[in-house]
Amino acid sequence: MNKVDLYVNGFRLDLFDDEEITINLSVQNVQDISKVFTDFTQGFTIPASPRNNEILQHYYNSNITSSVITTETGGSPVWNSIGITWNTFTTAWNAGAASTSVANTFDGRLRQEARIEINSLPFRTGVVEIENVQLKGTEPYAYTLTFYGDLVSLSDLFGDDYLYDLEFPSEYNHAYTDNAVFERLTTDTYSPVFYPMMSPVDNWYYNSDNGAKDDPNLHYKGVNEDHGIHYYELKPALKVTAVLDAMEAQYGITFTGSFLSSTPFTDLSLWLHRREGYMYQNQPAATAWELINFTNTASPTPDYFNLATETWSPVGLSGTGDIYDVAVNVTVSAYTDDYFIGVFRNGVLVSEATANGTGVTTLFDVPVTNNVESLQVKIRPSTNVAMTYRVTQMTITNSAAVVSADVSMAANASYALAQVIISDLMPEMKVKDFLAAIVRMYNMVIIPTTSTSYLLQPLDDWYAAGTDQNLQTYLDITEYVVNRPALYREIQFLYQETDQILGHTYKRIYGTGYGDLRAFFSFDGDEFNVELPVECPLFERLTDLHTGALTNVLVYKSITSDVNEDGKFNPYLGAPILFYGYFENYDLNANSVAFVNSDGVTSREVTTAWYANTSNRYTSAGASDSIVFGSDIDPYHLESVNSNLYNDYWSDYINDLYDKRRRLVQVDAALPLGKIITMNLKNAIIWNNQKYIVNSAQVNMTTGKATFELLNVV
Repeated sequence: MNKVDLYVNGFRLDLFDDEEITINLSVQNVQDISKVFTDFTQGFTIPASPRNNEILQHYYNSNITSSVITTETGGSPVWNSIGITWNTFTTAWNAGAASTSVANTFDGRLRQEARIEINSLPFRTGVVEIENVQLKGTEPYAYTLTFYGDLVSLSDLFGDDYLYDLEFPSEYNHAYTDNAVFERLTTDTYSPVFYPMMSPVDNWYYNSDNGAKDDPNLHYKGVNEDHGIHYYELKPALKVTAVLDAMEAQYGITFTGSFLSSTPFTDLSLWLHRREGYMYQNQPAATAWELINFTNTASPTPDYFNLATETWSPVGLSGTGDIYDVAVNVTVSAYTDDYFIGVFRNGVLVSEATANGTGVTTLFDVPVTNNVESLQVKIRPSTNVAMTYRVTQMTITNSAAVVSADVSMAANASYALAQVIISDLMPEMKVKDFLAAIVRMYNMVIIPTTSTSYLLQPLDDWYAAGTDQNLQTYLDITEYVVNRPALYREIQFLYQETDQILGHTYKRIYGTGYGDLRAFFSFDGDEFNVELPVECPLFERLTDLHTGALTNVLVYKSITSDVNEDGKFNPYLGAPILFYGYFENYDLNANSVAFVNSDGVTSREVTTAWYANTSNRYTSAGASDSIVFGSDIDPYHLESVNSNLYNDYWSDYINDLYDKRRRLVQVDAALPLGKIITMNLKNAIIWNNQKYIVNSAQVNMTTGKATFELLNVV
C-alpha cells in the first residue's frame, strides 16, 4: 500500500486510514476530441479532525470567517480558531513545541492550491475543491473533496478577465499620427504591432482611371490627390504571440513549446477591432480628458486659482454653496472637428460643453457646495489627434457676477494624449476563451510542466515526442475488454457565423461558412462540433475597375450588405478576427495604394505593406499555410491551400478514429510506485508487440491498481 498525502495551501491534511483515492488522467479523449482534459480525482472523504478543521476553516460553521493556523516544528497545525470554542480541544497537542502562527487564507468559495505526494514523492499539483461536510448531530464527521490538476487552476487564474484587462508593454502604444500609422502599415519595424489593410467602414475599390478621384478608391495618382486609405480608417493588429506574452507577465505563468516560436503560429494575428466603425473617428468618449495647463492669472485677491495644481478652490461660501458660470475662450488651429470642455469636481465630471472652432464656450450653472472642493477644467478633441489649442482667457463668475478666477495660457499647447493604447482596443473576449480558440485551431494539448509553466503543443507533435514503454509485466490480461470506439455521424469544424458582406454571401451560396468544414459518415452516432469563438475573415483581391485586371491589392472590409440612409454599407463588428499577418516582399508597385495624410489633402504612395490573409504567404499557395479547415479557395491565390488546419493538425487523429482497425481496449494493471510517479500519457505502451496510446487512465494512488483505456496505433 502506498501512503498518499494531500496538501492544501501548504498544510498536510489528515486522511482516513482506509480511504483510497483514485485519480483520472486524460489529455485528449477519443470520446470528445474537442476538449483538453486535466487530471482530477473522484470525490473522496477526509476526517473532520482538529487539523483538518483548522486548515479548512471549519467550513461547516458559517459563523467562522477567519482563523489562525499555528504550525508546530513537526509540521502539524494546532487548533487556534477565532470565533468558536470546542471544549474537546481547549489544549493544543504537542504542547511546548516551537510554533509559528499564520493567518488562515482558506476560502471555501474558491478552489485552493493543493499538491499530492505518494510515499513523500511529488506526484501532481493543482487545486482542491470542497464539495460538502458530513455531520453527525452537531459534530462534523467528514469533508468531501475533489482534486483537479493545474489546467483547472490556470482557468481559475484567468477568471472572467477580458483581453482588454491585460497590460501590454508601453512601446506597443504609439502616437496617433499619420506618420505612425503609415510606418506600421509599410514596415515591420514596430512588430508585433502593425496596421493591415482592413477597413472597418468603407467599401474600398481600385480604379486606375485618372478621372476616378473619389473615396474609397485606393489607386495612387499623385501626392496632391486626397483619396485612398485615410489614416483614421485603419485599426492595428497584434501578433498572437504578443498576447501570450502579456498573459505570462500578468498571471506569472510561462507557455513553452517550440511550436509557439515557429511558422505559421508566429504569423497568427488578432485584429484590434473592439468597436463598430473607426478606431477613434466618430466614436463617443474615444479620447481622454487632458488637464488644461494655465500659466497666467489675473484673479482677484485672494487668488482662488492655484497654477501649480491647476485647481480652483473658492472660499468663503456658505453651507449651501453657490452656482458658477465657467467661460472658456479657446483658439484652435489645424483642427476642424468638435472638441469638449469639462469641469471636474474632486475628479468627477460635473459639467461638459461641446465646442467647434475658435470662440468662447460657457458652462452654465456649475454647482459648488462647500469651500473644500477642488475644481479643474479639462479639454479633449472628438477625434484622437494632436489638436493645437490655447485658452486665451477663462473666467469663473458666481450668480452675483463676481469673478472668482481669471486665468489664461501664455502659449499654444498640443493635445498630448493622442495615443493609440493597445489594451483599450483589444476585442471583447475573455482571456480563457482566447486561449481555447488557438488550442482548438491547432488541436493542441496544454500540459502543466510545473505549477506555473504550461506546454502548448499540437497533439501529433506531443505524441511524437513520447517514448515507448513496455508495461506487459504489469498488465492484467486474464480478462480485458476490446471496445468499438464511439464514432460520429457528422463532424463539423466551425468558425462563428458572420454577417460580413463577403462571408455572409459565401455561406448563402455554398451553404457552409468560409473556413468551415463538415464531414458526414454512415454511422449511428452523435454530431461532433469543434467550434471556435472567432470569425474566419474572407478577404478580397481587388480588380482594377478601369482595366479589368486583377491587382495585387488584398483587403478586408468589415461591412454588411445593408445600406444606410447615405447609400453606404453599414459597418460590422461581429466576433473577434484571427488571421495571418506577414511582412516580406509583398510588392504593390504595379498597383500602388494611396495613403491620405492627416491634412486630408495630400497622400503618400504605398508600394510595400503587410500581407494579411487567411494564408500566410503571397508567393504561392504551395508555400502557404491557411487557417481555413477545408479546401476553400484562397482569395489571393484563387486556389485552395493544401496546408490547412484540418490537414496539418486534425486529419491524423480523425482518420485513425475512423480506421477499420481502430480498437479501444480496456485493461487493468497493478503499477509499482515508480511507474505511477513517472507516468506520462504521451508515452506509448507496448503490449503483445503492438503499440498503444493512452486514451485515459484511472489510477488508485493508494493501491497502485489502474485501469487503462488504450487505442491501438493504426
